Amino acid sequence: MPSDKIIEIGGVPHYLARAAAPATAGVLLLPHVGGVDEFVREFADGLAERGLTSVAWNPYPDLPMGASFTERPKRPTDAAAVRLMSGCIDAMESELGITRVATIGFCMGGRYALLFGAHEPRLRAIVACYPSIPVKLNPGQDVEPVTAAASVACPVQVVYPGKDQVTSRPVFEKLQTTLQARSAETSIQFYPEADHGFMHTDGEHNAAASERARPQIVAFLETYLT
Repeated sequence: MPSDKIIEIGGVPHYLARAAAPATAGVLLLPHVGGVDEFVREFADGLAERGLTSVAWNPYPDLPMGASFTERPKRPTDAAAVRLMSGCIDAMESELGITRVATIGFCMGGRYALLFGAHEPRLRAIVACYPSIPVKLNPGQDVEPVTAAASVACPVQVVYPGKDQVTSRPVFEKLQTTLQARSAETSIQFYPEADHGFMHTDGEHNAAASERARPQIVAFLETYLT
């Protein structure tokens, strides 16, 4: 990976996609379980092309960034993850000159995005794409994201597939109710025929949903950042 695509934060490499022109608006991407893979890097590059300097958080510092794996690596606890993400924003401000920042998360990262939003007041907007929210907390998870979402002060967009195999419809509806009870804006994208992870999963319905979701996500981020 080219050195100009890497930013070291706390001794850990993260993926960097710089906007062509000097930018003060940026996005922190929170990956799905596959880590900073081709999909995440391509999404970051696409945001940079729109003038939003983007950093993809690396949740697996013990592995080469972007490496494939057969056994799921250990992920940080919720509390540790939030601290690390805030450190990314610190670096985006101090090293990249970013003064307005949003975050977007996919799957695992979508869950983290909700937790992060509850603790990070610098965020201007949050996009949670098919956040992975099981009915009960998994080992290593210590914060319930639906409850935490009530404390998110900035606008939130949730992208939800109707055939989500991870986050059940009742959990999604509870999340929607919680977010819409806040005073900040809430946007919902719902794709009834798409699967969990549809933006990086093959299938006719998934491809169609991804094609429609992406421009709306970008427009949402641009609205609150630029």
